[in-house]
Amino acid sequence: MEPKLRIAIVANANSIHTIRWVSGLKNKGHTVEIFSLKENNSANYFGPEPPLDRRFIFNLGREVRKTASCLQNLIDIFKPDIVHGFFLTNHGMYASRITSYPTIVTAMGSDVLLMPNESKLLSWIIKNTAKKVDVLVTVSKALTENIKTWGIDSSKLITSPLGIDINKFKPLNKEKIVLFSRGFKDIYDPLTLVKAIPYVVSKIPDVKFVLCGEGPLREQCMLYLNESGMMDSVEFLGYISNKDISTITGTSLVMVSPSLSDGTPVSLLEGLACGCALVTSDIPANHFWTIKNKTGLLFETGNPENLGNVLVNVLNNNSLLKNALVEGPKLVSKNADWDKGLSKIEKIYYELT
Repeated sequence: MEPKLRIAIVANANSIHTIRWVSGLKNKGHTVEIFSLKENNSANYFGPEPPLDRRFIFNLGREVRKTASCLQNLIDIFKPDIVHGFFLTNHGMYASRITSYPTIVTAMGSDVLLMPNESKLLSWIIKNTAKKVDVLVTVSKALTENIKTWGIDSSKLITSPLGIDINKFKPLNKEKIVLFSRGFKDIYDPLTLVKAIPYVVSKIPDVKFVLCGEGPLREQCMLYLNESGMMDSVEFLGYISNKDISTITGTSLVMVSPSLSDGTPVSLLEGLACGCALVTSDIPANHFWTIKNKTGLLFETGNPENLGNVLVNVLNNNSLLKNALVEGPKLVSKNADWDKGLSKIEKIYYELT
């Protein structure tokens, strides 16, 4: 039996992904500490997070060096066997600067697909972080292929979705519900969805749309649907607990994700595990999961008319709906089972130590 490890997790202590990851490692008997730029009673705080400006390129910046030194001191006190950071900016970047310990960083999505395009500074930070770590984990094959174009040694790239608990997410008695559970941020493009709803309801009057999450576009979406006379066909649920979302997803017939960019969204995996037919934007991250006529259909990203047509097609396609009940859970079990994913990364921990 392998000895248990001391693992330093450098991540947002308030993120559900961090909480789940740490809990999973502790359940395996490892000693785990969180080191975070976000204050939390369960974490070692090394913030506040300094702004990243042009001075960072030339001298790394006094505040950045100070923050990195604070993290190094806290980790030296803990004396881990390995350091694992999440997200290539902020926490992952600081994890990559830690010395004397093996380091692994997980890229989540926007840190690869969007942020490098925001400025030369962020591009340099992100790519430098990727080059410095011992192992770089990505949550999708699309991210891995993108990172390869940076000249990163492919031997240290590992693709491993965060995964879900397939014992919690299962098909239930299905109702004619279309579920959107991404939240109301620009990147998730909820406005494309709400603009498609009137057409879908005109063709299938008994369909119900359930929209979950919070975000700056929520009020705008509600206003649009109210002015369109659609509120009787739509339910806004706000933040939903993990327990409740498994029930809502289990009873939903279709899950829609209009996202403009993604890694591997956990909500999509939950939908697949629950046998929902997927209707997703035509972006690289969705191609592996949305299999035509098996698990769902793609629509033209940002096009509400096309989304409306595809939703009507899927809702009326009994063959696809039946296939999704079988193929979705099978696909997730094979490629995104939480326990398998955790064990895969645990094995890498041991290899690095």
